[in-house]
Amino acid sequence: MTCAPTASRSDLVAFAATGGNVLRPSFAGMPLMQKTPPYSFDQAAFEKLDQLLDWCEELGIYVIIDPHTFPGFSNNFTTFPTDEFWKDYRFHDLAEQFWDYTSTRYRDRGPVIAGYDLLNEPAVPDVRADSGPASWNEVALRLLAAIRANDSEHYVIIEPAISPKPEGSLWFSYFEAINYLPPPSDRRTVISPHMYVPHAFTMQGIPGNGYPLGVQYPGRVEGQSWEGLPNTVYWDRHAMDKFMAPALEYSRRHKVPIYVGEFSAVRWAGDSGNRYLKDCIAFFEAHGWSWSYHSWREYEGWNAEMSNYDMDDLTVYPTTPRLELLKSYFARNLRTVAPWTAHTS
Repeated sequence: MTCAPTASRSDLVAFAATGGNVLRPSFAGMPLMQKTPPYSFDQAAFEKLDQLLDWCEELGIYVIIDPHTFPGFSNNFTTFPTDEFWKDYRFHDLAEQFWDYTSTRYRDRGPVIAGYDLLNEPAVPDVRADSGPASWNEVALRLLAAIRANDSEHYVIIEPAISPKPEGSLWFSYFEAINYLPPPSDRRTVISPHMYVPHAFTMQGIPGNGYPLGVQYPGRVEGQSWEGLPNTVYWDRHAMDKFMAPALEYSRRHKVPIYVGEFSAVRWAGDSGNRYLKDCIAFFEAHGWSWSYHSWREYEGWNAEMSNYDMDDLTVYPTTPRLELLKSYFARNLRTVAPWTAHTS
């Protein structure tokens, strides 16, 4: 699961008790590199990461290092095609400095580190660009090289980008754009799309996003252009499988593992939300993909320990239908095997 860097040891103990074996601490709220000059490394944040690694190693949990944001991005939680990062190479230099420092710092930490996640949810002007400051392909290869100069063992996680399509209002989704990533030349590479589509269902009722309550799954859901969905679509297991199929084709063609680093539906979507999660996980598991539910004791909207029906009920329950669903799949985990090792042997 993803989690906040402020997670306590008791939070991790409770997570381990569910059977979960991977945590992806998102440093969105505690950037590891300061986003204003002089762009220094935040040693307090790194010390928190050190502590999380120590606790997780003790508890048998793997950790994905996820800086989530860098200088040049206007938002700490995601990115936009208009961000300064895509206009000026000096921001690429800073990202390279970050991964040079981080891979040097953690190269000897051993298997507790499941991988380095280069950048959360890149959104670029054009996913097809192979060069220039707006090219995610160029910067991703540069960051990979910076890591490999220090660390040849830990896996590197590359997320596909999204961008507007030039011919109209539609966008390339993460799953569609995956095929614009160059074939990985590094055998310790993992490709990681996120899955929240359709947002009008998965994010319904979150304050400030404009998605009304009451959308059901399976059912008709209004698509958003930036998801690559121009019209109302009937969403069910068949539609989900079709939407995620490009990543499956990419994985098979290039023999690279897939890790869905984030997916979820708001907890108050109830049984409908749990059906959505079950269909997502069924697809992931059928094709040997690794995955992280979003999230563990972070934002209340995703908290599987809270009510699956009442958005105003913030009680933490010993069990809920959603938590039991997740635990039923966590029971399949092999704690002694890193998440994607079996798929890259």
